Amino acid sequence: MTGHDEATLRQIAAARPDRSTWLSANAGSGKTKVLTDRVARLLLEGVNPQHILCLTYTKAAASEMQNRLFKRLGHWAMLEDGALETQLRGLGHDFKITPDMLNLARRLFASAIETPGGLKIQTIHSFCSALLRRFPLEAGISPQFTEMEDRAAILLRAEIVEEIAAGPRADTLYCLARHFTGETLDDLTAEMVRNRSWFAAPLTENRLATLFGQTPGFCADELSARVFLGDEQALLQELVAALSKSGANDGKAAAKLSGIGPMGMGALPVLEDVFLTGPGAKTPFCAKIGSFPTKACREAITHLMPELEAFMARVEAARGPRLALAAMERTKALHDFACVFLPALEAAKSVRGWLDFDDLILRARDLLTDRQVADWVLYKLDGGLDHILVDEAQDTSPAQWEVIERLAREFTSGEGARAGRPRTVFVVGDKKQSIYSFQGADPEAFDRMKAEFAARLSNMPLQLQDLDMEVSFRSAPAVLRVVDACFEGHAESGFLPEQGHKAHKTAMPGRVDLWPLAERPGAEEDPEWYDPVDVKSPSDPATVLARRIAAAIRDMIGTPLPDEHGTGAR
Repeated sequence: MTGHDEATLRQIAAARPDRSTWLSANAGSGKTKVLTDRVARLLLEGVNPQHILCLTYTKAAASEMQNRLFKRLGHWAMLEDGALETQLRGLGHDFKITPDMLNLARRLFASAIETPGGLKIQTIHSFCSALLRRFPLEAGISPQFTEMEDRAAILLRAEIVEEIAAGPRADTLYCLARHFTGETLDDLTAEMVRNRSWFAAPLTENRLATLFGQTPGFCADELSARVFLGDEQALLQELVAALSKSGANDGKAAAKLSGIGPMGMGALPVLEDVFLTGPGAKTPFCAKIGSFPTKACREAITHLMPELEAFMARVEAARGPRLALAAMERTKALHDFACVFLPALEAAKSVRGWLDFDDLILRARDLLTDRQVADWVLYKLDGGLDHILVDEAQDTSPAQWEVIERLAREFTSGEGARAGRPRTVFVVGDKKQSIYSFQGADPEAFDRMKAEFAARLSNMPLQLQDLDMEVSFRSAPAVLRVVDACFEGHAESGFLPEQGHKAHKTAMPGRVDLWPLAERPGAEEDPEWYDPVDVKSPSDPATVLARRIAAAIRDMIGTPLPDEHGTGAR
């Protein structure tokens, strides 16, 4: 194939319609173009638009891809033979382009427009919603279910909390409230809903202890017995008296120790604050005995030091288990409340016929994995899908991957081939761009699923091709070098040395400015009572930074950027 540079050849290879492809694409490398090219080439190969499924992460991305595709197909419909042939050659067609192919290309716009239901370019949530509406009885839901709006979800969660507070299980809410420091429970209950699978399994005492690395049955009384042997009260009294006669720092320690009540679990945080002053004292599991007490105080209580050092060592050893016990208590309170809240929420949604975004994914996953109905559902879908394209795959959650994996199972088994016509999976993403943890995003699953699909396709005539697109058509070399330098040595972030950025526009001038942190002022004047609550004050860090950037942009307008040699470039 001639007339194309290396980056364009990589795009053409990724858009090849007869190969299943796993593509890692850097920002600005032409990912959306490849997706659009691949769909266009599939249509040129005679694939029915109904047999193509494109799954994107956001509605905006789906609209962008659909607009680009229709714009291209509409443009083809109006071109003369020579210009249209040039366009098709640009897609990677090296073979002879016949008049029939040109006529087909001109008809694709009308074909895509007239396809029943339209081209399936949609978010995975939209696809799951359509799937559930097609098989509501098999999914065990109302055929007339409604997708919940965010505001309705907030109000419903608050209503369920109120009902729990007034009901027989109010103790679970009060227990949770003792550990929760937020103003409202909305953020917490929203996280519970997003992570509902974590609360599915019963939380036994043994499982809880194992989660935090403790021996089953371990409790606060046992820990207290390890630390307090019975003579610590008298020891602290002598220690406080000696500290009070020493320097200012020892005086502060004396004030803290004198406020300790009975020796028990409640005393441990204060003892740790005084005794554990070494490096990492503020780090939960790294606090060590430091230089307490001071040298002058040590000389005054030489006779107490062996007993005091043994006591401090016991406090140091107890810090990790104490924090584990506190975490276990909070975890149990959270789990107990969730086991009341989540079923009540599900019942309320069921009565109203509501499903939230997570419900759409989970219900679709369960539908496709239920042995009693999955084969039937897949059989019906199998008659309508030949090619699956997944965009922004680095932000796909494990549950979403399960849906995609089930949809593509027939593709990869070889049993679903249609009379010699290939059936393909195309996945594109970039772990570096992952919105970590958002909606359950799991960037590590990108590599796991690539290995799984590669293994499944290993016995197929055309195996999975694994491609990278490193060349950025968007940014200047200076910007890309800074990005690579920031992540150098941090492979866990997704930036591997062999996946660095390359600039297509090698001569483009570029500049990177590092802005100092805008500090928050110590005290701000209260705004007028009639001012909108969302208006930022002039001293707000965001406002200060915005003004600095605006001033810098004003100064830079008309100033040439330096080229690669440091000279001015216009």
